[in-house]
Amino acid sequence: MNQLEEARRDIDEIDEKMAELFVRRLEASARVLEYKRENSMPVFDPAREEQVIERGVGRMENGRFTEYYRRFIITLMDISKEYQHRLLEEHRNI
Repeated sequence: MNQLEEARRDIDEIDEKMAELFVRRLEASARVLEYKRENSMPVFDPAREEQVIERGVGRMENGRFTEYYRRFIITLMDISKEYQHRLLEEHRNI
């Protein structure tokens, strides 16, 4: 196996794990929404998002990846909020 094939195999394995973690994250996001709905809290909590971003960035041992991880986690939180809004909309239509 050459370097390219090995790197692609690694990426495929990582993507498989990331897909599983993505599902778990959205399921947790749905549980967060349920709590927020029961307690009349908004979906968007800017202070909490900043905490998540800064904590995540702080985990980056290699500084050259920090800005990319920041963008990744922001995008992931945007997807989570979008999912929560969709769930809210579905709940209203029941």
